[in-house]
Amino acid sequence: MNCTMLYLSRVVSHILWYALLGQIKGEREREARKRKEREEQEMERVKLKIRRKDATSSYQALLVETIKDPKASWTESKRKLEKDPQGRAVNPDLGQGEAEKLFREHVKDLYERCVRDFKALLSEAIAPDAATRTTEGGKTVVISWSEAKDLLRSDPRYSKVASKDRESMWWRYADDMVRKLKQPDTEKPDTDARQQRQQRRSSDPPRRR
Repeated sequence: MNCTMLYLSRVVSHILWYALLGQIKGEREREARKRKEREEQEMERVKLKIRRKDATSSYQALLVETIKDPKASWTESKRKLEKDPQGRAVNPDLGQGEAEKLFREHVKDLYERCVRDFKALLSEAIAPDAATRTTEGGKTVVISWSEAKDLLRSDPRYSKVASKDRESMWWRYADDMVRKLKQPDTEKPDTDARQQRQQRRSSDPPRRR
């Protein structure tokens, strides 16, 4: 009887031991599978990130090659870009809405470059000697926008900026030039600048830009 009980006890112990080993092995296998899945997912994320970076770089190169006008619209440009034989504008790795976003950033950069070029034109064309030169009507290029336009419009940098921006940038530049020209007279510089602005407004009749 005792031998039988001892034998049964040993059998049960072995069964429990193997069951525990199986459970441990199963847990290890599940953990290994999960770890492998995570690694594969991470690798896929890295690959996708690389593909998106490459697609973005290729599309930006297409924009530089194709879109030169800062006033270009997305509706018209989209059809033109999609005709690219390399398919850079329709690459699925660009992501939803990414093509339009990059296009708008590109034309914004183009326009900001045109603004910088126009500011350079102002500093080149409206130097202190030109600013103090008066016409027969007593106007100068820092008092009259009409006179300033006549001086600037022959330069291609003039037409690349929107008319409202051209005039506002000229106003700021002219105000700054007036202050510089008035620096030797330290008594009432602010009053003189205001008088100059009033004179500009009253002496410059409305004209087409």
